[in-house]
Amino acid sequence: MVSTVAREEAVTMNAPALVRRRRRALVLTAAVVLLVAPVDAQAPTQTPGAAAKKPAPIKRLADGKPDIQGLFMADGGGANYGLERRTGGGLNNPTRGVVVDPPDGTLPIQQWAREEVERRARPERGYDDPTAHCLVAGVPRSMYVPSPMHILQPPGYVVILHERMSWRIIPIGGKHTLPDHVRLWQGDSVGRWEGDTLVVESKNFNGKTWLNEVGEMVSHAETVVERFQPIDANTIEYRATVTDPVVYTRPWTIGFRLNRQEGEMLEVACLEDDQDLPHLKDVKEEFEKKNAKP
Repeated sequence: MVSTVAREEAVTMNAPALVRRRRRALVLTAAVVLLVAPVDAQAPTQTPGAAAKKPAPIKRLADGKPDIQGLFMADGGGANYGLERRTGGGLNNPTRGVVVDPPDGTLPIQQWAREEVERRARPERGYDDPTAHCLVAGVPRSMYVPSPMHILQPPGYVVILHERMSWRIIPIGGKHTLPDHVRLWQGDSVGRWEGDTLVVESKNFNGKTWLNEVGEMVSHAETVVERFQPIDANTIEYRATVTDPVVYTRPWTIGFRLNRQEGEMLEVACLEDDQDLPHLKDVKEEFEKKNAKP
């Protein structure tokens, strides 16, 4: 689904589709600056001799488990435009790179899949991204699209409500019960607590989701293990390990932080506000017409 963000009014019909899609993200100027700025540059200036404010401790529920409820936003480093580090250029968004394993920050993708990702990044393939049609982003992409999420902890569950009008209901201490032939956009998730860390295992994906707008991919064989580790009352360390032997040569892991936000989620009317889709369709149809075999 398309997040409710301001869009430029003057978008020409002949502009490359991928450029148009990325142009939306430029309104998040402050976020982009944070992606590429050194950590020291992001630190607030303190008066000499003033003590740094100590983060509030982790809040607890009545049963002693961490209380991670509230509105959060991922410091996703531009992962919705590429999981690996990219310098950007022109209207191409820079990305910090969120791959923490392998240590070199490179996805261990098979050659056939790399070639498919390169094709998906072309302007005429922008129409094929399911989120362009307001379908859900899948896992782990739902966690780093540039829009907030609200976490709830009713008894026996963790529920994640995404502003882009999707949700995950995660039973705690349960077991996977879906048969293998039942496949879902968000997968089938079950959770457990390991000390103060919430561990969520998901499988039974349908293999139709994209990992981001540049087309990095997963298949129906994808499984994901997520770890939500609260650092303090306002910060959660997030890790997701993806295993997909159809696409990748080995499991890989991404990592970033979820930061507590003030306020509440907005109502996002994706279909009513989807201004990009007609342009993306025009670009795709024009490409197919030019390349049609006689």
